[in-house]
Amino acid sequence: MTGRILVVDDLAHPRRALAAELAEAGYEVVEAGDGLEAWELFRRLRPDAVVSDVVMPRSDGLDLLSRIRRHSDVPVILFTARASIQSAAAAFRSGADDFVASDELGPGDLLATLEQSMQRTGLAHGAERIEARIVGTSAALRRLRERIHGLASLRSPVLVSGEAGSGRDTAVRALHEYGSSGHGRLYSIAAADALARMKIPDCSAIYLDGIERFPMPAQSFWSRYVHDCEARSFEGTPRVFASSEGPSAMLSAGSDIDQQLRDTLLRYAIELPSLRAIPQDIPLIADALTERLCAKIGRRIKLSAAARSYLARQTLPGNVRQLEDVLERSIAFSRGRQIRRDTVHDVLIELEESLGSIREHHQILEREALIRAIRESGGNITRSAEALGKSRGAVYRLIDKHNIPLRRRH
Repeated sequence: MTGRILVVDDLAHPRRALAAELAEAGYEVVEAGDGLEAWELFRRLRPDAVVSDVVMPRSDGLDLLSRIRRHSDVPVILFTARASIQSAAAAFRSGADDFVASDELGPGDLLATLEQSMQRTGLAHGAERIEARIVGTSAALRRLRERIHGLASLRSPVLVSGEAGSGRDTAVRALHEYGSSGHGRLYSIAAADALARMKIPDCSAIYLDGIERFPMPAQSFWSRYVHDCEARSFEGTPRVFASSEGPSAMLSAGSDIDQQLRDTLLRYAIELPSLRAIPQDIPLIADALTERLCAKIGRRIKLSAAARSYLARQTLPGNVRQLEDVLERSIAFSRGRQIRRDTVHDVLIELEESLGSIREHHQILEREALIRAIRESGGNITRSAEALGKSRGAVYRLIDKHNIPLRRRH
């Protein structure tokens, strides 16, 4: 565990002994000799938890707890050498997370009590933050939130799969920020950069974005890394998250992916629903996105009831990403306090036309790059895949997609 702990006791010797125990466990410790000094430190430093004696001069532990609870719900543990049923009841009525008799517990026991309280609070807050980030009332989204919440606290790798624009990056960030790796940096590696980034970065979590498109040497490198981490029970190593486009079953359906890596990732896999599978959630998702976009753009505006109803009837093949694009432009083009249905309709038509031309242009560039790689490699698929930064299987799929004839070797 990590965090800043405020230790409050008017007796210097036991206070310093507890502070030393907490510091040895990895916490940053701040000490105070009574409730008034502790309150000033609390307001200035915002500790992650408080451990305080009850009986102190000037301002006691119950008074300090009352002040804290008016402003914060951080874990507060009270202790006293003269415990009674009445004092325990008073502590819990005032909002203490725990109340212990110091003459019955050693510093190690108090440390365990503190860590349990912090973990309970962290899990509860994590669930609330996940629900605020991934909104919706459908069974599919409730199940998704439960799985993210359950897997976040583990150290094992997690695979997040789903269609383009369904929110894979958002799910990975939630797993990281509200889980065991949230104390440090999330380092992302895209398939295009996979060969250049075959090294272990200084971070608490690694995100392999689009693992099915990683060239085989990169897949083999990360497969060995995950295998080595598993041998050490994932202790003290950066956690691994990965994403794949489409259902997770695609990874096991003849895809060109390292078998050991595939088996490990499929052990803990989360699949994101497409918007067309959860049309009843689109209005709630649209409202949440509108609120976030307004905060970014600097506008105060909401979707009209007609606009929300209209969005719920759209197929939105680009999923959440497309919905966000539509809303951002609609906010910018709207006047007054509401986004009208007609504005959303016009923006959606314009974006679909624009996406169509972009998609056509991308297809042309993709075909030209594929032909050039095959020609320069003399028809060698392995070297073509390396030049394109793709796997052999991906190159063969592109050849079929663009109907490119290969010269047969005799």
